[in-house]
Amino acid sequence: MLTNKKNVDLNAVAHYCQEYQRVEKKLIGQRQKKLNRLRLDALEQFSAHGFPSKKHADWKYTSLTALCQTPYSLSMSTSDNDMVTTLLGPLNGDYRLVFVNGFFAAHLSTIPMLTDNSIISNLCTMLNQYPEQLNATWKPKETVAENCFTYLNTAFMQDGVYIYLAANTRLCSPIEILFINTDEISQRFIPLRNIIIAEENSQATIIEKYIDMTRENNANYFTNTVTECHLAANSHIEHYKAITESKQAQHVGNLCVTQQQQSQFSAYSLALSGALIRSDVTVKLLASDAHCQLKGLYYAVGQQQVDHTTQIDHASPHTRSEEFYKGIIDDRARAAFNGKVIVREQAIKSKAQQLNKNLLLSPFAEVNSKPQLEIFADDIQCTHGASVGQLDKDALFYLRTRGLSISAATELLVKAFIQDIIEQMPLFNAVAPPRLIKKTYESI
Repeated sequence: MLTNKKNVDLNAVAHYCQEYQRVEKKLIGQRQKKLNRLRLDALEQFSAHGFPSKKHADWKYTSLTALCQTPYSLSMSTSDNDMVTTLLGPLNGDYRLVFVNGFFAAHLSTIPMLTDNSIISNLCTMLNQYPEQLNATWKPKETVAENCFTYLNTAFMQDGVYIYLAANTRLCSPIEILFINTDEISQRFIPLRNIIIAEENSQATIIEKYIDMTRENNANYFTNTVTECHLAANSHIEHYKAITESKQAQHVGNLCVTQQQQSQFSAYSLALSGALIRSDVTVKLLASDAHCQLKGLYYAVGQQQVDHTTQIDHASPHTRSEEFYKGIIDDRARAAFNGKVIVREQAIKSKAQQLNKNLLLSPFAEVNSKPQLEIFADDIQCTHGASVGQLDKDALFYLRTRGLSISAATELLVKAFIQDIIEQMPLFNAVAPPRLIKKTYESI
């Protein structure tokens, strides 16, 4: 007999299958047989596998109950919102793409013309107007990790960013991508697909921001993102992701990266607001001298849940990876870090470093940290570590004796805890929302 939990999961799977039948004829790219086949294959895989339970090792500490119990629906259009225009901040560079409630807003975006066949556009435009270019460069089955949420995203993907950097293209200013949600999105399912292709010797900085503009920051919606990056030889991509969703929002994101010889990929993550934030990162170092670094800062408060799962696959000799995540967990919030580094048999002379540190500010806060190394080669250098602790009582007492209040002393120690990870994010001030960072300290 099925348990209630199993019934909830099966009902959720059935709901999304029914949603697909409802919107199938309205999805973008309906005239493209290859895309339709890709969607149907993904839906079939999603239906067969369903949502993961806590029996899955990578989902042991992630509860999907609230996500599965809510019947999120896909909207096919969005209305203009004057508030978005008034609240947009100054442009940090020459390029900005704005999406409102999952759809591209051309009138809010700034995309100068590029030379040398490079393209910055949105996925819907590419599918409708330039399918040949998209099909020639987009190889999702070679890049995207296979799991239920990437299957779900592939079946329903509506819009997102398409960035193609031709060989020898080097962009001096960052590409800013704003995904903004407004009041009209209650119980909406928002599947976003971002494609980044960097050809040989190309270079760019890309900033993804997920911003909530709903009243009282309280809308319940489900953002499902897949960002896939392919780095050719000698290319260099810096990727930032800042998540400031609604207090009731569910955010599940997958970042999937493949790297070729002497490429460099840097990913900087800020997970700050959302009922559930689940970030999965998969990096494949496929050729010698490929180098990646993953840096992350997360803050969980109230009943919030913030989870990170990473996998770096050293599949070639002389590859390098560095991974450093820090978390602050308060109230009754929960966090999890599950980091895996795989060094294949042929990946000799490879180097990998992995570190996760967590600060608990409440006796009810919870964090689970699981760094892992799977090594199948000799002559390599790999380290990993994790720590979970509370504020130093002696340090607090010392600061109190110098005249600081308990809140001021706590704020100072929290700032000291995260200072080193902030210093390793070159564009932290441009990416982090100041009011939320300030709120972190004020709430202690």
